[in-house]
Amino acid sequence: MERSSLAGRGQIAQLLRPASIAIVGASEDQSKFGGRLLRMVLRHRFAGTIYPINAKRDTLFEIKAYPDFSALPAVPDMVVLAVPQPAVKPAIEAAAKMGICCGLIITSGFSDAGDAGREAENEIVGIAREHGMRLIGPNCLGLISAANRLAACSSPVLEIPELPQQPIGLVSQSGALMTTFFDRAWSHGIGFSHGISVGNQADLELADFVEFLADDPDTQVICTYIEGVKNTQRFIAAAQCARAAGKPWLAVKSGRTEAGSRAAFSHTASIAGDHAVFAAACAEQGIVLMNDIGAMMTLAASMVRYPGRKVERLAVYTPSGGGGALACDALYERGVPLATFSDATRARLDVHYTHAQTGNPIDFGARISPDAGEAARATVAALQDDAQTDGLFVPVTMAPFPWLREIVLAQPSPFADASGARGSAGKPVLFAVEAGATSEPLRGLLREHGVPYTNTMDEAVAVWAAWRRFGQQRSFETPVRPAGLPAASAAPASGIYDEERSKALFQQYGVPVNAGSVALDADEAVRCATRTGFPVVMKIVSPDIVHKSDVGGVAVGVADEPAVRDTYARLLANARRAVPEARIEGISVQAQVKGELELIIGARRDAQFGPIIVFGAGGVLVELLAQRAIASAPAGADRVLALLETLPIWKILDGYRGGRLAVDQVVDAIVRVSWLAADLGERDFELDINPLIVGKTACWAVDGRLRIA
Repeated sequence: MERSSLAGRGQIAQLLRPASIAIVGASEDQSKFGGRLLRMVLRHRFAGTIYPINAKRDTLFEIKAYPDFSALPAVPDMVVLAVPQPAVKPAIEAAAKMGICCGLIITSGFSDAGDAGREAENEIVGIAREHGMRLIGPNCLGLISAANRLAACSSPVLEIPELPQQPIGLVSQSGALMTTFFDRAWSHGIGFSHGISVGNQADLELADFVEFLADDPDTQVICTYIEGVKNTQRFIAAAQCARAAGKPWLAVKSGRTEAGSRAAFSHTASIAGDHAVFAAACAEQGIVLMNDIGAMMTLAASMVRYPGRKVERLAVYTPSGGGGALACDALYERGVPLATFSDATRARLDVHYTHAQTGNPIDFGARISPDAGEAARATVAALQDDAQTDGLFVPVTMAPFPWLREIVLAQPSPFADASGARGSAGKPVLFAVEAGATSEPLRGLLREHGVPYTNTMDEAVAVWAAWRRFGQQRSFETPVRPAGLPAASAAPASGIYDEERSKALFQQYGVPVNAGSVALDADEAVRCATRTGFPVVMKIVSPDIVHKSDVGGVAVGVADEPAVRDTYARLLANARRAVPEARIEGISVQAQVKGELELIIGARRDAQFGPIIVFGAGGVLVELLAQRAIASAPAGADRVLALLETLPIWKILDGYRGGRLAVDQVVDAIVRVSWLAADLGERDFELDINPLIVGKTACWAVDGRLRIA
């Protein structure tokens, strides 16, 4: 038997472009996966050779069938398995020994079904790897590749005449969701280059296929549905491939909510949950994370029609004043600003609207020009030319179809005209068509002209917000280790560090702390306060009390010797009343520092992404002002500053209350904590500095806690 022409069996691009496929479990019975899959391969006119394998039939759908692999006249490039679970192992063994490069396993009942299935899955992966074979699945719905005219999938959504093709690739960890949104996207006039259902990812995983799409000439935008990341380093490498190729990677991930805090030791564990860390990693790597697959598909189609465009400020153009007002509200709530038109643009619009109507939004229904077509063309042209406008949002309410038709036809088109000359799509435009069946003619017209649209305002605004985030992506410098830090190899020992030990370690890393010491009785507390200087702060010291203020274990502004003695007794009594079993190790007497703002700096090791830092509003408001910044550790100063600028507290740091605070010192403190986190590396740890008090010229870590497993 001759080998197929498929070369470089490790190259996924070649694996996904087979010249021949064998289908194990092929039949004509449409109640079976193998029967539907074979019919779909034939329906969509796969150009290569098809080898149905069925021991009971000589032909299937008038194609010669074969009883087993040994009867095949050549080695196929790919084998698709749609057989019961016990039959998969012998089939993979036979295919691998034969030299087939790729196996696509539809069958479920492997790691998706428990430990026994996981063991069986590991066995087939071992067999495949021994012979250099790669596997897709198991427990997947297959492959739909319009670029290769290959529909190796049994889904009923494939009951269409043609596979619509556009340069959008989709990789999904759910086969059902992949085909559901293929069906929806097709109904909106959106096509795909490839769709891959990865299933259990026993061998080839999502990152492998993202890298394939990053190199694929038929793909311009990459979409993914993610349930979990199998290999973090591969995931990051795939993101870097996509970014280097200049291809946007859009992603939706399930499991966004947290079931609750993972630990009571620190605030960091609860405010930097798993999804928050994943979202931060996506932002760092240039992946646009979204919450809705439909919005992701619409954004992908928009990016294909308007390649290279970035969106910041929008013009709202609508046949209804009410629709325009709602659109403006929705954009504002998602942080998407409206454009302020130039005087020249408003002068052009004055021809067709009263001057009061030439601001943003523009109500097409209130125009003074009687010719709808002329007004639509002039309005779109003016907005396309306006230097302050990056995109046109058209929320559609009920309006005469001739009006809407003129607005659609006024849009620039990238398609060739009658002379064969291609045009430019101009600035992005997106329609939101919220009405029902009455608006079907409009939807049909939009599909005909390739203009993106959604069926809800909310989805459209989600598209604009994600597109804006994509345009705001930045590259940052590689972090440089600050001078004066301990050697990375001298990482601290395991254990739970109380405030005093934690602050001593922070100080070693160059983080400023307020002076203080622990007193074991009231007399010693007086001596500590006298050395430090009044007023002082006094705090209970106990490994069993995490949040000291919650139990009345903190006193500030202690002004003299009698107050120190009274406070010492009171703090002890409060702690013993609140937590009777707590071990009391003394009272910490500290210099009281004054500032304008309290922050938290935290760090922990994420199980997948390694050491991370988190920072935001601190003190007693740490759980009320929930917006945080999260970054991988170590982080450079430019990255830290950019993240600080995204937080609500930035206005205070930047001088909202009458003078810029010690921003440079805050950035330096966060950077230094990130290097401590990086030095802890693979060890499980949690760290809190809460609060970091920030003044106009300095900052101080006045409380801290560290656990190193």
